Amino acid sequence: MKHIFYTHGLGGSLRAQPEIEEVFAPLGYTILRVEVPYHGGMAELAVKMATMTFGELCLLIHETANKILENAKDFSPDEYAVIGDSLGGFISVVAAQRDPRIGHCILLACSGDLCNAILHLNHLIPGLGYLAGMLNLAGNGGLRIQAHKAISGQSDFQKEFELINPFHPERLAKIRRLLILGDRGDPVMPEEACRRFAKSVKNSKVIMVYHEGRHHPIGKDALRKYAVPFLQNKPLSAADAMRSLFSSAREWLRASQRGRQLNKQ
Repeated sequence: MKHIFYTHGLGGSLRAQPEIEEVFAPLGYTILRVEVPYHGGMAELAVKMATMTFGELCLLIHETANKILENAKDFSPDEYAVIGDSLGGFISVVAAQRDPRIGHCILLACSGDLCNAILHLNHLIPGLGYLAGMLNLAGNGGLRIQAHKAISGQSDFQKEFELINPFHPERLAKIRRLLILGDRGDPVMPEEACRRFAKSVKNSKVIMVYHEGRHHPIGKDALRKYAVPFLQNKPLSAADAMRSLFSSAREWLRASQRGRQLNKQ
């Protein structure tokens, strides 16, 4: 696996977080950047956020995830990884649930829970949570109200949300490996939401690498310390190393027992 698709967050661009190349390119990884629609400039984004319906946001995530899969066909059947920052993390999760060739999914400052994040948008930019989607009558109350309704299956855009709803058990089971890196006090992507999402993924790890109490990018040191070994399938802590050792020992014992049983036959 030498290909990584990186998707930026809300307000980002194809030049966002150059640390991705600085950390992974020297290790031989090819970085393919994914541009999120409506990010040609802050004016374009501001207008779109004011008029975007919850359904349009869901379709944006749906279609951008499919764009990753389409571009990945160029190096089929090789395994690859996806890394998403904030909004880009939601796109990365959907992609990881759709393509079994995605061996590793890394969420940076992203909980995996879209509705929860929308309910906390005011902590990112004061007033954004209340204003997002409000200038479009078709939005039926804006992103915040529709996200809240979607949790109970009652959104006016439930059909669009179900295209990307990552909490379906069969979709969670398709994520092969998941790593979430965040800030313990992030008010937009709270630790509780990160752990709740990761709990349903068999091979997952949540690490709160900062205690700054804000929503911000994950830096080079944290990427080197956690994301690099994660992509290399190495333990991320002493506890992980011990669990891996015990797991290997159990497998060896099982293999030995099966061998003895076969010899007796």
